[in-house]
Amino acid sequence: LLLLVMALFVASVAVVAQPKTSEKALWKQAKKQAKTMSKEGWKVDGSQPMENCLYNHLVKLSDPNYQEVVATVSGSTTVKTVNQGKQWARNMANQSYAKDASTVVKGRITGESGAGIDGAPSVDNFYEAYEALVYKSIQGELKMSFGVYRETKEGTIEYIGYYTVNEEEASKARIKAMQNAMKESEFARKHAEEIGKFVQAGFNE
Repeated sequence: LLLLVMALFVASVAVVAQPKTSEKALWKQAKKQAKTMSKEGWKVDGSQPMENCLYNHLVKLSDPNYQEVVATVSGSTTVKTVNQGKQWARNMANQSYAKDASTVVKGRITGESGAGIDGAPSVDNFYEAYEALVYKSIQGELKMSFGVYRETKEGTIEYIGYYTVNEEEASKARIKAMQNAMKESEFARKHAEEIGKFVQAGFNE
């Protein structure tokens, strides 16, 4: 099966590191961003200074193998504690990553003119199954760098979780999810060759 098609997008853990001379630009950026966020009322969910958290996160993202995923819990929510905010953010990050992964696959398949596979009744079921499987399999690869929170006038908590994913490790999870989704989908089994060809072609552009 041409399922080695999954190299969608991604990101993983922020390593605790001290500012280095060679990374002065990142440290300057982290301090500037931390100052802005502090003025906006954000506090770090943890013991490290915000600039350190941001710096470590930026250092990790300077590696092309890592991608950032940010989950924001705000608006009309019932979140009352920081821990609840962290849990909500984690769930939102997983959902966001899975949704994006599914969207990329869908775009590469349906975007092929004359593919002859769009509009089948089971197509949406295939995408939904893949998304659900990515959601489950990516949880261990989506690593939290740090989180920030602030209290609202209504007494609720707003929370932002910053995550990173290692592309190499995440791709394994996506491939496994695709394999399982194709096993369960009549549409995918019928068009396995086309799916593999179209998606693989997308990575070579």
